Parts: sequence; C-alpha cells; structure tokens
Amino acid sequence: MSDRNYINAIERGLKILEVLGGAGRKLTLTEVADLCEMNKTAANRFLYTFSLLGYVSRDEMKRYELSPRVLSLGFSYLNSSNLRSLCKPHIDELSAALDQTANLAILDDLDAIYLYRKEKKRYLKYDLYDGSKLPAYCTSVGKVLLAGLPDDELKDRLGRLDLEPITRKTITSKKDLWQELMEIRKRGYAVCDRELSMDLYSLAVPVMDAKGAVVGSINVTTAAGNLNPSFHDQILQKLFEKGKLISSLLGYQGRWPGIV
Repeated sequence: MSDRNYINAIERGLKILEVLGGAGRKLTLTEVADLCEMNKTAANRFLYTFSLLGYVSRDEMKRYELSPRVLSLGFSYLNSSNLRSLCKPHIDELSAALDQTANLAILDDLDAIYLYRKEKKRYLKYDLYDGSKLPAYCTSVGKVLLAGLPDDELKDRLGRLDLEPITRKTITSKKDLWQELMEIRKRGYAVCDRELSMDLYSLAVPVMDAKGAVVGSINVTTAAGNLNPSFHDQILQKLFEKGKLISSLLGYQGRWPGIV
C-alpha cells in the first residue's frame, strides 16, 4: 500500500543532488537521467529548477554540477547540531592534550560524516573538513558507529557494502569485518591501523545518549610509524575519559562503553 503522505517528486529531486554530489565530475543530462533511472525530460525539469534556485550550475558544454549554495544546507546543519556544540570544546581539549588531530563523527548510512575536526597534522592526500565523508568500514570512528547498530541493521548495511582495498591493510572480507565489529563491542573502542592511509593510525570510542544508543564517535589520529605502546595507552585513556564525560552530558548513565 502506498503512503499518501510520501512525496515522490522530492525523493527524485534529492536523488539528482546526491548523484551530482557523488560523481566527482560534471555530468551531462543523459548521464544524470541514466544514473537516476528517469527519463531525460523529467531530469531536465529537475535540473532546470535546481539551476534557478541556485543549487546546480551548468557550463557552456551543458554539463551539470552542484553549486556552492548547496554547502549552505550542510553548514546550516553543522551549525545547529547540538552534538557538535556539546563536543567541540572537549575535542579541542583532547587535541591540545595529546597534540594530535581529534574528530567527532556520526553515521550516514555507509559513511562517517565528520561533524567537527581539530586538525594538528594531515595524513591524507586530500583535505578533510567539517562535513567531509569517509567510508565507515575503514575508519576508526566509522567502525565504532557500525558496531553500535543492532544486529539486523548491521547485517543489512554490511550486505550493501563494497569493501574496496584502499590500502593493503584495509579489511576487504565481510566476515572479517563482522568479527572486528564484534570485538569492538566487547572492548569498547576501535582501531584503524593504516586501513585508510599507510601513514595513519587512529583510535575511536563511542558517544552515547540517554537511551544507550551510539549517536557519535570521537577519535584521535596519529602517525602510524611513531606510535609506541605508552603513547597508545595515553591516547586511549584520554579518549575514554572524554567519551564517558560527553556521554554523561547527553544523559547516559549505564556501563561505559556499553556498545549494544
């Protein structure tokens, strides 16, 4: 039975924005229509409307891309996020205490979205900033967020994952990833050991709300080659302290970290 309150046109329009945002290049009308599985007439009407509203731009070759105005939607969310506002000073303190980059992230389907980032050193070839997305399966924050999902939801998302080998250390087996996530639940933290970059090692812990749900994750990233056991333990201790504090401020009073 169809949902009378559901507006299909909005879904189709947002699909076009998602396709343009994920393409990594400008797209022709035909490409947009094919990727969105709609006819060219409908795709053209959506693109024309978005162009008039300022969310899409078209060049002289009639190729389309998102315009900078789209960023206003994302930044409006970031600026209004209570979680980001609450965590920001604690992320800053964490970064300063360890002299390392610290982040706050949430889960968006199969990706980790970085709500706030205090950068000390860059380990990736590209910039990360507030609002950036990275695959959840190969990031410490992402693995914590995946581990926090109920089993049935986790199985559904793993079923849709494409585990690309970003480095030679990236987990590419869904069975191995599942086992890793179960270990994260037990120990209460996640490790990313050169799975995203051969220069990067990171540790992450959950942020939990009053209902015991994992609503976010905070992490610290450092150089993989310079990490000794003492510094590893220091990072983990600071993360546990901040994760527990932030979770308590959100109303969580249970065992911590109590992932699932």
